[in-house]
Order: sequence, then C-alpha cells, then structure tokens
Amino acid sequence: MVLIPFPKILEQSQGTFRISGMTLIYLDTSCDYADFEAARALRDEILKSTGAKPAITRGKYSKGTNPGAGDGEYPDSLNAAYPANLIVLRRSARSGAAGSGVSKKSAVFHINASDPAGAADFTSQQSYTLTVDRDAIVITGNGGSGLYYGIQTLRQLIRNFGADIPCLRIEDSPSLEYRGFYHDITRGKVPTLETLKELADRLSFYKINQLQLYVEHSFAFRKHSEIWTDSDPLTAEDILELDEYCRKRSIELVPSLSSFGHLYHALVSRSFRHLNEYDGIPEGPFTWTDRMAHYTLDASAPESLGFVREMIDEFIPLFTSDKFNICCDETFDLGKGKNSALAADIGEGKLYLYFVRELIEHLRSRKKKVMMWGDMLLHYPEIIGEIPKNVVILNWNYAPDADEDGFRKISEAGLKQYVCPGVQGWNKLLNSIDTATANIGRLAEYAKTYGAVGMLNTDWGDFGHINALAGSMPGAIYGAGLSWNLDRPGQPTDEEISVMEYGDRSGKIVGLVRELSRQPVMDWYDVVLWYYASAGYDTGSYGNAEHIRERLLGLDAAAARSAYDRIMELSGEISALAGSVYEDRKNDIREIICAADGLALFQALLLVIKKELLEQAAAEPVLSPGELAVRLEYWFSGYKAVWRTRNKESELFRIKEVIMGVCRLLRDI
Repeated sequence: MVLIPFPKILEQSQGTFRISGMTLIYLDTSCDYADFEAARALRDEILKSTGAKPAITRGKYSKGTNPGAGDGEYPDSLNAAYPANLIVLRRSARSGAAGSGVSKKSAVFHINASDPAGAADFTSQQSYTLTVDRDAIVITGNGGSGLYYGIQTLRQLIRNFGADIPCLRIEDSPSLEYRGFYHDITRGKVPTLETLKELADRLSFYKINQLQLYVEHSFAFRKHSEIWTDSDPLTAEDILELDEYCRKRSIELVPSLSSFGHLYHALVSRSFRHLNEYDGIPEGPFTWTDRMAHYTLDASAPESLGFVREMIDEFIPLFTSDKFNICCDETFDLGKGKNSALAADIGEGKLYLYFVRELIEHLRSRKKKVMMWGDMLLHYPEIIGEIPKNVVILNWNYAPDADEDGFRKISEAGLKQYVCPGVQGWNKLLNSIDTATANIGRLAEYAKTYGAVGMLNTDWGDFGHINALAGSMPGAIYGAGLSWNLDRPGQPTDEEISVMEYGDRSGKIVGLVRELSRQPVMDWYDVVLWYYASAGYDTGSYGNAEHIRERLLGLDAAAARSAYDRIMELSGEISALAGSVYEDRKNDIREIICAADGLALFQALLLVIKKELLEQAAAEPVLSPGELAVRLEYWFSGYKAVWRTRNKESELFRIKEVIMGVCRLLRDI
C-alpha cells in the first residue's frame, strides 16, 4: 500500500468496501463549501480510477438505524433509503460546524498563532480519522484541514485499490505544524496562474499547508513599472485568485518579499539606484552572476525604509495569511559602500539589526507575524538575542551533509524556526535528486531534534531558472512525506512517488530521473560561466576567466563522454514509460525528456571545449562544433515550447541570449 505521507496509525481488517454507481458521497451539515470542493475532487478521483461517478449530497449524518429516534439528530431517513455504500465526510463536533460562527478563513486555518492554546493544539486541529468497513467509508476531520487531509488519503487509497477499498482504520496527524514549499518566481521564470493552481493542487494532495512565492521585482507594484516591466509579473488579481484557490485546499499563501538584499532590478533603475549601498556600480550587460552578487539597500537611508514599507503595504491586503516573510537574506554589500564608516563604528551586525527591526515593527503595526531568513543572524551571532521572540526564523542549509550548528544556535536563542532544505535545481537543467533527498532528510532530523515548528522546502532559480517544475516535484513530495511524519526517515521512496504521483505501476520513473540527474559533468552553471568568460563579461565573485578555465580543465572528459551515452539511454527509457503515466503528468515527462536532451548536448559541448579550445588531446568530441551549434538551436526551439506550456515569457530571452551566444562561439571555432 502506497500512501504519501504515510499515516501515523493504520490498522487493516477483513473485507472491502465496493465503490459503485450507487455509492453516495455524503457531506454532513458540519461541512462547508470548501469541503464540497474537496468532495468534488474525490468524485473526480473515483471517476478517473473506477469509472463510477457518485452523487454528492448534504445532510445530517448519524449511523443509527432508527430514523427520527428523537436523540437530537435529524431523522436518519437517508440511512433508511441507503443502508450501505456511503462515503461520509464530516467534521468532529469540537471543530465547530459550518454556520456556527466559524469564519470562512478560520474554517480552513484553525490555528491562531497568537493563541498559545490554539498553537499547542495544532496536531489535533489538523488530524483526522478514516474508517473503511463493508457498508461505509467515514472520514472525520478535527477541522476543515483535517477533513481535507482525510479526503486526500482516501483519494490515494483509490489510486492503490480502485473500486475495492480494504477495510481499515487510520488515525493521523502531522509531526510539524507548518509544511511549506517555497517557489522562486523572480530569477527568470514567472509561472502562469494556471501553473500556480496546478502546483497548489499537487502540494495539497500530499498535505503541504503553506506556499510562498519569492518576489523581488515580479509583482506589478502600481508605482514601480520601471522595475517589473520586462518580467511579465503577477498582478494583484492573480494573487487574490490564487489566495482563494489555496485556502480551499487548506494551503496558506504567505507573502514573501525581498526587502533588503537581492534587489537588482530596483537598484539599477533610474528611480531607485541612489538607494544602493554602492555608488557607481559600473554600467554593463546584464549577467546572472552580477544579479546574484550585489544590490543591497542603503540601510541608513530613511528613503530605503520608505520604499520597502510602501511595497509591503501594497502587498499585505492581497493575502489572507497573518504572516509576512521579509526575507532579508544575503545582504552581501552591507557596510561596504556608503555605510562603511558607520559599519566600522557600530558594526555590520548592528547596522543589519537596525534596518530589520524597523521592518519588523512596521509589520507588527499591520498585525502581521514576521518571518525572515536566518543566514545573516548566523553571520552576525551577536545580534541573535536582539531579534524579537515572536519572529520566526527560516533557517536554511542546502548541503547534503548540513551540520546542525545553525539550528542549535537558533533554538538556544529561544526563537521559533522552520528548517529549510532545498530541491536542488538552481544552476542546473535538472534537479539533483540525490542531493535533495539527502538534504531534506538531514534537516528533517534537525526539525525533530531542535523542535522546529515547520519545514519550508525551497525551489530557487539562480541563473535564469532553467530547470523545469517537473524536476522539483520528487524533492517536494519527499519533503511533504517527511514533514508530516518525521518518524519514517527515507520515506517516501522513488518507487512510491512513481506510483502515486505518476501512475507508473512499474515504479521506475523517479528512479530513472534520479539516475539521469547524476550524470552531468558539465551543467548549466559551467555553460553560463564559460559563455560569460568567453564573451568578456565580468563574472565577479564567480571567478575570472582564468579561474573558469581551470575549472573546465578539471572536468573529466571521459566521464562526460560516458555521461552523454547514458543520458541518451535514460531519455529513451523514460520516453518508453511516458504512455503509462497519468494524462495530467505528461507535461512532466516532456520537461524531463527536454532536460535530458539538453544535458546530453552540454556534455558534447564540454568535449568540444576541451578538444578545440583547451587543447586536451584525450578529449574526443561526439559532435563537431558546427553540428553541435545546430543541435543546440533545435533543442532550444523545443525548450521554448516546454517553457511556454507552464510559464509566462518572463526572462526566457536571457536564456536565449546565452544559448545563441554559445552557438556563435561554436561557429567561430
């Protein structure tokens, strides 16, 4: 039996419940409209897996067989008419019935973080029981979220067993209060609203209850068109619609806004470049290396705070969440430009603290609970104790063997924290699944050891976000499984994800993708750096042309040749399984195959560079420079189509610039 996440308690018994055309999905009067939407998703699951299409109705449910017995229940006429074959969805009495004063918002989010009793009771608020006997399936949620999660478990049972569900009892609740996914929509790729809804559907199926979108310039702030005009940003209407869509799926859409560092588009604009910590950053062509390295606000300028407060105040009303992530990570330039004298006087840490505390106070005045990345606190440990205790620290470490020191320090400071691993797709054409699962598993251990309140699994897009959503999903699902049930390390497996997510009964697809992700010797990171160095662009902290040349010299030509062959084999094996996956997952397979084709060409590029430009005689190219240029151009034509299936045009043109530049360089050889 494949269930993701796996329940805390599962007991099987004899017999089965048969789903048929007479089955009725019965919404108890304790349910509300959000539960009705979940019931329709359940009906669609039944139709897809069994061909049956149960009707949905609503009324007062009791299991007694004596209609109108006068016990305070509505007459049990439904049970008299349908003595068997019910799927009953209900909320427990303690969760509060719909229409009894529970707000639409609290019907989905039952935890008030300002209420210690409510926060302590999060496990029961999100818990559910699911009972299958021969006559009925009954799901009881201790709230809207608990009921929603029980429905997802039943959907998964249907994927396992079709129409004949074994008799069993499940009692389930999460290990962590918050189980989130963090999706970068800034560094090159802006998903369409439909893609974000698809992401919400897929995450909620695995009981993820928080989604954050990373925004620097990719929202259409009313007064700042100069900043977002070339990015195809999300609009206020997009956020409003997505927020409502997420709430109905028991996901809290938490606003996240870069508010201190990583503000390239703002700080190169004519309107706001004077707020850059550095004066006179030289004009030059755009590079991803430059965007990642600089562009921190002048922390001592009142106008910097005014600029950020204005954006925050425009953002806040679009979200029903009571939280706000101010980011404030990687302020690389802090105190190294305009504020160098001030930083020397009071210390960089105090300068950082001043700006961050002003933002925290502003959000407190707006009744929002603040979240922020923890890297700069660990960089300036002397200020950790001065961060207000009601701020939640998003504590990231993306190494597969991440050490526990940073998590211990935040815990010892008495601050609440999320552990934040990553799905390992940045700078890559395909996510490294080995690194992702090792990193997520390690941080899950630290969540348990240091009492984290949540896990936020990150999906960054450095260097243009060339990697596709499909490559991030195995890591997202693995993180969902662990963050719900910390007592099952190593679960779910690749085989389980293949079966549940893709409908691949062979259980092979995710394992093949994992092996594919192991192959590259040269990946997008090296392609970009080689192009930038060859084109004479300044690559700054990423190394000069000589450093990049030495890096390429160190890459193994024989391993690249072997990788080229194996990538082509794996692409064929994955293609052969494409017909067996769910129809709504075929886009994932197209994205994976496109990534495989590109990775093979990157290995061919490395062999050409080594033979023709680095004069390594042992390197034997599989394609001539001219042939490779043609193959890359055809590949990129297909890549554009894959990109546009799920994303706005956004910054696809920047990836095109690099690929076309590489092709020009190949033709010049």
